[in-house]
Amino acid sequence: MKDCIFCKIIKKEIPSDIVFEDSKVIAFLDINPASKGHTLVMPKNHYELVSEMSDDDCKHLMVSIKRISDALMKLNQGLNIVQNNKKVANQLVPHVHFHLIPRNDKDGIKIGEWAHVKYKDNEASNIIKKIKEFIE
Repeated sequence: MKDCIFCKIIKKEIPSDIVFEDSKVIAFLDINPASKGHTLVMPKNHYELVSEMSDDDCKHLMVSIKRISDALMKLNQGLNIVQNNKKVANQLVPHVHFHLIPRNDKDGIKIGEWAHVKYKDNEASNIIKKIKEFIE
């Protein structure tokens, strides 16, 4: 995609601090990191949503995330892996990418703080039924 900033980074039109790269995946340091070592990992093929990815690209991406996560865990106490889909879910660049955010005691980062909802009556089973209708 010609206007995608991540595609431009992949094509080396924009410089980046590359952590890992192979024929299908690139990983580089986030320009606005939540912590030192905050790495973005993405497929080189352009997909806006994780649900659009080919199975092959998805498998390769997850293995790469696993390898990079292992390295980051050797340098830090913990790690968050975050992936957003669509603007409403805080996806700022419409190219699938995962945030690997190193965590350490008292780092002040707040991920996953949201209000909890409760299911009423048969609501959970109805939602499960609807989700299953769309799983291929």
